[in-house]
Amino acid sequence: MSIPVYASNAKDLPKPLADKCPAVVAQFEKAYGSKPDFVSRSPGRVNLIGEHIDYADFSVLPLAIDVDMLCAVKALDEKNPSITLTNADARFAQRKFDLPLDGSFVTIDPSVSDWSNYFKCGLHVAVDFLKKVAPTKFENAPVKGLQVFCQGNVPTGSGLSSSAAFICAVALAVIRVNMGEDYQVSKKDLTRITVVAEHLVGVNNGGMDQAASVCGEEDHALYVEFKPELKATPFKFPALKNTDIQFVIANTLVVSNKQETGPENYNLRVVEVVAAANILAKKYGVVLKHIGPSNLNKGNLRDFMNAYYAKYMNVPEPWNGDVVTGIERLNKMLELVEETFGAKQGGYTVDEAAADLGISSDEFTKEYLTSFPVRFQVLKIYQRAKHVYSESLRVLDALKVMTGSSFEKDEDFFKTFGGLMNQSQASCDKLYNCSCPEIDRICEIALQNGSAGSRLTGAGWGGCTVHLVPAEKVESVKKALVDQYYKVKFPQITEQELEDAIIVSKPALGSCVYTL
Repeated sequence: MSIPVYASNAKDLPKPLADKCPAVVAQFEKAYGSKPDFVSRSPGRVNLIGEHIDYADFSVLPLAIDVDMLCAVKALDEKNPSITLTNADARFAQRKFDLPLDGSFVTIDPSVSDWSNYFKCGLHVAVDFLKKVAPTKFENAPVKGLQVFCQGNVPTGSGLSSSAAFICAVALAVIRVNMGEDYQVSKKDLTRITVVAEHLVGVNNGGMDQAASVCGEEDHALYVEFKPELKATPFKFPALKNTDIQFVIANTLVVSNKQETGPENYNLRVVEVVAAANILAKKYGVVLKHIGPSNLNKGNLRDFMNAYYAKYMNVPEPWNGDVVTGIERLNKMLELVEETFGAKQGGYTVDEAAADLGISSDEFTKEYLTSFPVRFQVLKIYQRAKHVYSESLRVLDALKVMTGSSFEKDEDFFKTFGGLMNQSQASCDKLYNCSCPEIDRICEIALQNGSAGSRLTGAGWGGCTVHLVPAEKVESVKKALVDQYYKVKFPQITEQELEDAIIVSKPALGSCVYTL
């Protein structure tokens, strides 16, 4: 499917474009003295279910949300191979840089924190794409220069993928300018090229953010698969009789410094789930064939599931993402977790983990504990493995609710889907230990005031929460969060900060172009 293009006078113009694009066009005119050629747009995203399972290659269930990045763009003539960037937010100063005349890539210095670096990431992957689809035109010549006006309302640092929204909007704009308006940019291509963009500034993301931003559809969640290839399949929420489905996204305003907390949080979880996969493989006599940096080059829990089914169930083909098959296999994996780790719920010492792997403690330390810094008393292998398999199962159960269930009463849907979100939060809290008191408090308040399902979204340890709320209860949830959380924890909080902290959204449209 191609990225949709909407004319400004189109009868089917989506509301986000009708509401926002005319103002961005006017601001472009004010900044540059002429009209732009078009506006490219990409939204932020929120993950509904499927936390800390992407680095085990299990699928997740995000959706695009109403906050977005808009880039009004005007192409310059060949005599002016330069980029000028202006931002609606006065905190981000105007930037201008020249494009290399030989067609080489613009330099990105990840050691310097500047908003233009994210533009350059989008530019880089777009130029790389252009060189491959039209090498005779772009191999040794610069792409067209641009004037760009950027306006975004995805809160930065919130875990809602403001950087992915920016990069996707930029890459889309650069391709359109240089390939012409008749060229149809496919969602698959835009997702594929932008997935690696943030690697240029040292962020090793996995693809969910870009897939959700590019492929979002109104009233749909996205089943994002990482194996055998990255793809996003839209699934529509059921049409309810008496209410609308809304999501309230509430920021804890607590920031977890990944560099400081990584050894006890994210880094340690990677070690624990990789150790779990390899202990299971040792016990059941299978070989893990997956190689990749996110799992210490030792395979992961999905690899073990595939290897187990190949050996014991005579099913040589890896799981292909099918819902029914996945539910069966994940339930079996949970049985094996109980059999293998149930007696060691208190945790593993290094010596105990090494013994179960059949290696020395020194070998375990070298192979598992030296790739990045970790700190721990014991390895919670049972808890982490159970979370990964049960959370992966909840994603599939959620799809089953969306596609295979009919609900006589609206509240039946909210109870069923919301229950899965609540189970996810409990697992993140009790098994993965990635919640925090602020997340727990926000979820408690929301559930008491109308939310059907409340959970953290993103890595956890702070950041954002997401709440499934019937439309008529949105205001009561918002008011309770303001009165009982934000004004209690942050007495000096301003109205603008409150507005930024709470977002209300339906599942939203993904990347698109607005033409004048």
